[in-house]
Amino acid sequence: MYKTLSVTALLIVGMAGPVSAQADIPDLTGAWTCDPAPLLIRGEWTTLTYTYEVHDQKDGLFVADMVWDLPPAADVKGNQEGQSSFTGKVTTYGVIDWDNQAVEMVAYKDSHRHSGTIVDADTIRFVHSEIGDDAWVSRSVCRRSMSK
Repeated sequence: MYKTLSVTALLIVGMAGPVSAQADIPDLTGAWTCDPAPLLIRGEWTTLTYTYEVHDQKDGLFVADMVWDLPPAADVKGNQEGQSSFTGKVTTYGVIDWDNQAVEMVAYKDSHRHSGTIVDADTIRFVHSEIGDDAWVSRSVCRRSMSK
C-alpha cells in the first residue's frame, strides 16, 4: 500500500512540476520548390509539380501562395475555376503543430489539404488529398529555394 501511495505521489508531483520550454517555432517564410510527384486524380495517374511561397508567418500560423502544374499531355485537368485546366495559383493557410514538426496547409476556396513533416530547416515532406468529385492524392518533398 505504501508503494502505491509513493508512486502516486511521485506522479502527481511530476505532473505539477515546471513544463520544459518548447523549442522555437520554425520559420517557414520564403520560396519552396517541390519535386515532381505522382498524382492520382479522379482515377487517373499523372504528375504534379508545384512551388509555394510563405509570405506571412506569425507564430505557428502562415499564409502561402501555391503555383501548381499538371502535364497537358496526360489530359488530366485541375479543378480551380477561372484558371487554365493544367496550371493554377491558390492561396493556402498553414499551421505548424505544437511539436514544431508537423505542418498542415489548407487551400482557400478549395478543399485540398497538405499534411507535412518538417525534416530539417529546408525540407518538408507532404501528403496531399482532396475529397469529393475531384478527389486526388499525392505525396511530395519540398525544399526551400536558396536565395541568390
